[in-house]
Amino acid sequence: MTQSLRVVSTSIAALLLVPCIAFGDTWIVKGEAKIIDGKTLEINGQQVILQDLDAPDLDQVCFTKKKYFKFRCGVVAAEKLSKLIAHNPLSCEGQGTNDKGILMATCWVGEAPQRIDINEQAVLGGWAVYDPAQSDKYKRVQGAARTLRQGLWRAKFVMPWEWRAGNHEPPKENVDHDA
Repeated sequence: MTQSLRVVSTSIAALLLVPCIAFGDTWIVKGEAKIIDGKTLEINGQQVILQDLDAPDLDQVCFTKKKYFKFRCGVVAAEKLSKLIAHNPLSCEGQGTNDKGILMATCWVGEAPQRIDINEQAVLGGWAVYDPAQSDKYKRVQGAARTLRQGLWRAKFVMPWEWRAGNHEPPKENVDHDA
């Protein structure tokens, strides 16, 4: 093999290992995901936060409605996201990062036209909520999850952003938060 051919083949191999590719303002990450929490995953070393939603942190607790038993809903949210993805490769697309430099993206399992929006499914399953600070893209989906009493909507909980702000007391009744 000549020196120039080695350089070309090494360069091509290096390009194949790049976990995150930018096309204009869009960043694309593809591969098998490692779940960090109910809204954060890692693909090929690149952290990705599921955009337009929020989920309980790993330390967040919720309470059952009937007997008021405490449970770690943040851990359950991460487990449900893991089951939703089920070791399938993901394709994530985002236009920007958060204040920590982590890619904010929508992720899918499968290929178009049959691909499944993981962000939407996390909200529909009730273990994530739409984040009004980002958009109302999943607000209607959350309404369906709440009506069907899916996931968190079977429990008493505070919204994840309220938990992070120090409010650890569950409300008497869950309400949709639009601000």
